[in-house]
Amino acid sequence: MSIKKILYIVLFLFLAWFIFGTFHFYGGSKNKVYKDQVVIHNLSDPKGINPLTVSDATTNYYIAPYIFQTLINFDYKTLELVPVLATEVPKVLEKGNLLEVTFNIRPEATWNNGSPITAKDVAFSIKAVMAPKANTVHIQSACDFIKSIITYPEDSRKITFICDRYMELLTAFPYEIEILPEYIFDPKNILRKYSFEQLKNATEQTKNAKDIDEFVKLFNSDKAARDETMMQGSGAYKLAAFQTGQRVILERKKDWWGDKMNKINHHFEMYPKRLIYEVINDFNTAFTALKNEQLDFMYSTPIKPYIDLDNSSKFTKNFIKSNPVMFGYQCIGMNHKDPILKDQNVRLALAYLTNIDQMIEKVFYNMAERTVASIQPHTEYYNDTIKPYPFDPKKAGQLLKDAGWADTDDDGILDKVIDGKKIKFELKYCYNSGNPIREMIGLLIQKSYKQAGVNIIVQPLDWSLYLNELQKHNVQLWYQGWVAAPGLSDDKQIYHTSSAIDGSNYMSYGNATTDKLLDEIRLEMDKNKRIELVKKWQLIQHEELPYIYLYVQKYRNIIHKRFKGVIESSVYPGIWFGTLQVKDGYKVEK
Repeated sequence: MSIKKILYIVLFLFLAWFIFGTFHFYGGSKNKVYKDQVVIHNLSDPKGINPLTVSDATTNYYIAPYIFQTLINFDYKTLELVPVLATEVPKVLEKGNLLEVTFNIRPEATWNNGSPITAKDVAFSIKAVMAPKANTVHIQSACDFIKSIITYPEDSRKITFICDRYMELLTAFPYEIEILPEYIFDPKNILRKYSFEQLKNATEQTKNAKDIDEFVKLFNSDKAARDETMMQGSGAYKLAAFQTGQRVILERKKDWWGDKMNKINHHFEMYPKRLIYEVINDFNTAFTALKNEQLDFMYSTPIKPYIDLDNSSKFTKNFIKSNPVMFGYQCIGMNHKDPILKDQNVRLALAYLTNIDQMIEKVFYNMAERTVASIQPHTEYYNDTIKPYPFDPKKAGQLLKDAGWADTDDDGILDKVIDGKKIKFELKYCYNSGNPIREMIGLLIQKSYKQAGVNIIVQPLDWSLYLNELQKHNVQLWYQGWVAAPGLSDDKQIYHTSSAIDGSNYMSYGNATTDKLLDEIRLEMDKNKRIELVKKWQLIQHEELPYIYLYVQKYRNIIHKRFKGVIESSVYPGIWFGTLQVKDGYKVEK
């Protein structure tokens, strides 16, 4: 071989190493200049960004934590409680039959206008949750154990809560209540005129007071949920734009007080200049945008495409996957006020007709695990003596027959006379449009239910309409996913009858017995006794079926390779965007 040929080969190998080695090391184009931002996929618009009046997970876990902060919160890494606005996680003191919790607010903490965050802001936020007619029913159970609030004239940053005995106080004083600036959300200081007790136990006079109506009109308004001038909190970001049907943009504050606390915990790690929540309501379109690096993060993507992405060199060059186990559970909701579904035997029959093992195998490729109730599996509270309902069409058919259903006109669909009117066994299953997994679940139950003469109509709804219809109890069957936090969640806000009106009890489920048990669980301070009560509660869920409980699943998250500081967590949405920093070797805008 000539020297010339050898030199050509050496040169070729060097260039190949340089080009492909560089691409492999950096994961993206060496010459591409990236913006200092994280572009996050959203299937649809959030209903708003006020975390006290908006109940959807997109707001409360994706967006709001970067604008507003809580007194304490969970560390995504350790799952332990850590102080955020508070100087420390407080001790719970027993005072006879009551409990006392005192917080001190960080002296560094300030609002956007430079004014200090004080106990008055904290008291206002808790009062706002309990204000008559406020759109806060979904979180009132997180505050209803509070009996009174004490502030101190000599110390504006100290606040004490006098509380009924409540199990969650031992592990997480209402960490989900974000603290809002009083001067923005209550500029006339209307709620200062009322004590917490007056708002919690409001008389008709208080409920109909003109100043309360004035406050609630603003607090419940679109302006207080999506206007840039009001979406200001103690967090590192402010709302820059809310472009309906397109995106929500958060901008990093230039001089944020929390930068001084950067090393304390991840709630103070906020590096990206912008967080952009891009609305693409179709996953196929979103995948295309992702591969073209127009998105940096996708949450819980459809399972088959998620697996198949490993075969795409365009994907593997620029992205990695993240799939920790979720805190939460998935289920099929049933409206207990519906003439068909109010019969417990009917709900039980549908449970026997739901082939959950098939869903886990065919839809999730075994990236999910069956569950029987609202409690996270593999925890000390989970009742593992309960056996999941098997897929048994024969058993279901007998239950439906016992409930009086028969195909009297030989059209393949069961019918029955209810309240003097013959109706067909036909149910509408709803899910949020653009979510193929929920669509597939609907198609699977449509097929399996048909074996027993039950006709299912699968109907997608836009996310906002979907939530509105649930809150109005206008849906018969639907796909429901609930997010949970570390530790034992308080089920009152989902299952208590008090949450059926304007709350999260979309099923209209419950009775005096279940209400009493849920209240007992909340008040039981002895852990062993509490575990017994929670296991009893799961037995009731299994028998009465507020939901058909399906599975817990793993996150199917995707994130761009250029980022370091990725925290993988079981806490929704499985990642903390604030810690993301661009690795050395990538070019970033100045």
